[in-house]
Amino acid sequence: MYNVILWKDNDNEDIHVFKNKPTFDDLYKLIGCELIEITKGYTEELGTFEMHIDEEGKFNNLNYPNKRATKAWYAWQQRTKRACLPGDNLVGSVAIVQKQKFKPKVLTEDEINSMKGN
Repeated sequence: MYNVILWKDNDNEDIHVFKNKPTFDDLYKLIGCELIEITKGYTEELGTFEMHIDEEGKFNNLNYPNKRATKAWYAWQQRTKRACLPGDNLVGSVAIVQKQKFKPKVLTEDEINSMKGN
């Protein structure tokens, strides 16, 4: 199972769940684009992660700066000693693909016996 966290340029967040790893076609629909660029971001909560963005997003007048994604992008650049043009930003919706991590519950002997009806 995979989660796609969609950070929108209006500061909203959606989470979409996929049984299998989402394809670029899946991401094109979520982001609303035809060409994806992969960059990285960093937050305390998520650590370092890949962001899938609209490669041509700045040519679309309907896209607005994505403050949350831009902040994560700048944080990653600072941590990795990279840089962009001053004032540059990410625009439109940004997709973050994450594999779900399940921790199996370890049952006690009493819990196992109660399931058996003992």
